[in-house]
Amino acid sequence: MAKKQMTPEQQSISLASTALQMKDIDPAEDPQFAILKQAYTLKQYQEPEQQRLRSKFRRFDHFYNPNTITLGGADHWAEDPTARSAGRAHVSVNVHPAYVNIPASLQAVPPVINYVPTTLDKEGRLAAGRRERLYFAWAEANEFDVRLEEACLYKALYGHTAAKIYWDDVLGVPKVSIIDTPENLYIGYGDSNYNRADWAIYTYGLSPQAVKEDFGLDVLAVQGDKEWHPYTYSASHDDPLANVYTREYNRDPSRIETAYDRMKITVLDYWYKVAAKPGKPAMVHNALIVGNTVVRSSKHPELVGRLPYITLRNSMIPGSPYGKSELFDVEQLLREKDERITAQAQMIQSVVGGQMWQLVGGDAPDEVPANAIPKPGRVATPGPGNELRAITPFIPQFQVEDYNKRIDREISVVTGLNDLLLGLAPANVLGSSRAIASLIANYEQRIAPKRKLLYSWIKNVWEVSARMWEEKDRAVSEIIGGEYRLEITPPELTPRDTLELAQTALNLVQGRIWSAERAMDRVGVEDPEGEKEVIRDEQTDATLNPAAVLTMGQLMMMFQQLQAQQAEMQQQQAMMQQQMGPQGQPGQPQPGQGEMPPEMAGAGIPPEIAQQLAAQQASAQNAFRQVGEPTGTEQMNGGEMGGVPPEMMPENAGPMAPEQQGVGQPGDLGAQISALRQNETINRLAR
Repeated sequence: MAKKQMTPEQQSISLASTALQMKDIDPAEDPQFAILKQAYTLKQYQEPEQQRLRSKFRRFDHFYNPNTITLGGADHWAEDPTARSAGRAHVSVNVHPAYVNIPASLQAVPPVINYVPTTLDKEGRLAAGRRERLYFAWAEANEFDVRLEEACLYKALYGHTAAKIYWDDVLGVPKVSIIDTPENLYIGYGDSNYNRADWAIYTYGLSPQAVKEDFGLDVLAVQGDKEWHPYTYSASHDDPLANVYTREYNRDPSRIETAYDRMKITVLDYWYKVAAKPGKPAMVHNALIVGNTVVRSSKHPELVGRLPYITLRNSMIPGSPYGKSELFDVEQLLREKDERITAQAQMIQSVVGGQMWQLVGGDAPDEVPANAIPKPGRVATPGPGNELRAITPFIPQFQVEDYNKRIDREISVVTGLNDLLLGLAPANVLGSSRAIASLIANYEQRIAPKRKLLYSWIKNVWEVSARMWEEKDRAVSEIIGGEYRLEITPPELTPRDTLELAQTALNLVQGRIWSAERAMDRVGVEDPEGEKEVIRDEQTDATLNPAAVLTMGQLMMMFQQLQAQQAEMQQQQAMMQQQMGPQGQPGQPQPGQGEMPPEMAGAGIPPEIAQQLAAQQASAQNAFRQVGEPTGTEQMNGGEMGGVPPEMMPENAGPMAPEQQGVGQPGDLGAQISALRQNETINRLAR
């Protein structure tokens, strides 16, 4: 009976166990062997599904970047007999990348991202602004616009991809890398809805030089089965067998595997969870396995039970953790287009490839003489009484171009890409901004679900990165404070949409529906607070805005006049009190004169003068009640100074100014000035 062949994972575990036994170590008691065995066992469980994904992804790779190069160039269906038969036409229409790149590039346009404040007061908005500036600093450190391009391209080509979040000790920020080979990412899902992951393994290869630089391990080449295999070993000779070797990670399919590539060591980035108390987040562990060595094992409480691999799907497929590639539905239509164009080329080649002749006449021989065949620059001699006649081949008359247009129409229905996006729009469409906006708007509805999945992925990536950042940096923790909520708005794809959005924001600000800060957030200003500071600096620069500076100077002069009038009135009141002092004696208020107001009693005014002032005030109020409210025009009732200037009215204040209490209302002038002095905008202008 033939011995059953072991899989590479089983052979690796067996060699590791043998190496430990040779060192008198029980494999069951060695913690590194337990991690090694667990990682390779879980990887073996998932291997059939990963092989299926590899087969499908290599097919998409071939359409996106054909590996076969013929005399005519790159060919994505070179296996067809028309490509190998002599005298046959063969056309390979390599338009597949367009149906991947266009949706990916439009989805990768950076959206408008704002941090949502926890409270609506000023302090809450300022805290959200600080968190937002921190987010944009993180995005700049990661070149997040480039990461978006990569993620959108891989998910459009393969149907899904993932982001890996890790800590960069040099820069001191969380970094994000996009998985370009999702078939090498093994994920063990914990439920049938694929909403939670129990473990994840990402496999890749490192050269001997990279292994030496990063981990201090040496790589030894050992010959076996007529091939050289790499093994890792440490400086000591405690492990002479160098127990584990496997080369099961997937390499670049577009290039030949060289001898140097075959010396690369497999690296397993293994993440798993250890259960805590029921209802509590599990502890996340990480083990980095380089060949036959566990080089690192660590705990990550900052992940709060989440693995650092955040998957991104291109679309939603019920009952599947994967998305659908942009080439999945359009592949058959593109193949039909290849075949029909090839058939048309063959028909044309049959017509123009060479003419056919026949020899007609009563004495025409059965065998045509050599000099009777027409040749360029030669005279044909068919013989006496004979005639050479051309044979017209049969050409079927049918609507070839209409059929091709029908295929293009079906492709447009499947993908949503119109002639404008494909670069085929006529001149009358390109000359109309409204037509361009309508065509773009139609396609935006097609990619809206994919955008929502992408923006949800951005939020998850930021939350994991922010938690990691908080754990590593106390100052960052004080700024973020456990708040990770982002508001993401899809960007405008055409200049017309951008101008309309700006005009809408301007109208809403002028109509007092939006604040200037909210309008800045909506149009994509990253730092509204900093932008407002720049605006203040420009508005107070006389060389840039002389009119604004002049207006502020006039306002300052008006405030100074009001203060001078208040001081003059106080002086007159004090002089009147001094003049009335000798005419009365202190005593109790007489009946009908009213009580002495408390504010006068506390101001040091003699009681008899205070009683007289109170009596005069009561008499005036009584007369006012008898006569009633004054009638007449607004100008007549406004007094000698007229009404308050329109620019000082609260409803005419700028959108950034708080409401001015007491301005333009009847009452004490000192109270009005006091209210004006409390106004933040006026104080800022005074400074």
